[in-house]
Amino acid sequence: MAFASNDLKHRYVGSSIGFFWTVVNPIVELVTYTFVFHVLMGVTFHPTGGTVHYSLFLFCGMVAWFSVSEGLTRATTSITDHAHMIKKVNFPAAVLPSYVVVSAVFNQLVRTVILAVGVIFLGNGLSAHFLMVPLFVAVQALFVLGLGFFLATANVYFRDTSHWVNAVLLGWMFVTPIFYPPAAYPREFQLLLQLNPLAHIVGVYQELILNQRMPHPRQMMLTLTFAVFTFVIGYSVFAHHRRRFADLT
Repeated sequence: MAFASNDLKHRYVGSSIGFFWTVVNPIVELVTYTFVFHVLMGVTFHPTGGTVHYSLFLFCGMVAWFSVSEGLTRATTSITDHAHMIKKVNFPAAVLPSYVVVSAVFNQLVRTVILAVGVIFLGNGLSAHFLMVPLFVAVQALFVLGLGFFLATANVYFRDTSHWVNAVLLGWMFVTPIFYPPAAYPREFQLLLQLNPLAHIVGVYQELILNQRMPHPRQMMLTLTFAVFTFVIGYSVFAHHRRRFADLT
């Protein structure tokens, strides 16, 4: 937690508005994507939904996406960026991917509060289902951390990994129902949708926060299964290669 706290304190040092960039950047992208996809292209999450309705659904997906993207991008280079720490005797290397994921989750919680305020004043308000959101944020963090462990290990051996991650994340963002509803997926690509962990994560948040109901049990189970499986595999790979990090960084 100390690493995450220091990361949050120093990230915006020297910036004129400091921590508020956590909110400003998503809002700028929200306005841009709303204009492009809803105003210009006519995409909507509900036939009778207006611009505000679309923006709330879009922001809900973006809140999750920003956290996943930030966590994976920074976790990938967390070992190579801190080689001097890895070379220290008995330094717990797992702390490095972990603290960037925790930092990303904190930023997500701040954005979730902004989303909640928007839903209260511009949408249909919040229900008791909103109380389930922190639980699924934790499940999402488990998924990101597991994948982060794997990518951090890969980046020690193959330094191009970070560049591949950036490229894949761009594609992943657009194949995930963030800018459009899941119903827009063609039938022949339904398998791709079902195998996309982020699609289920975004769907869970939209159900709990915007639709004010519990997600389908199958969706919740898939979200949890993806998270646990990814964490177990990712951490196993990380732990297996941990002793070689000092020699390779």
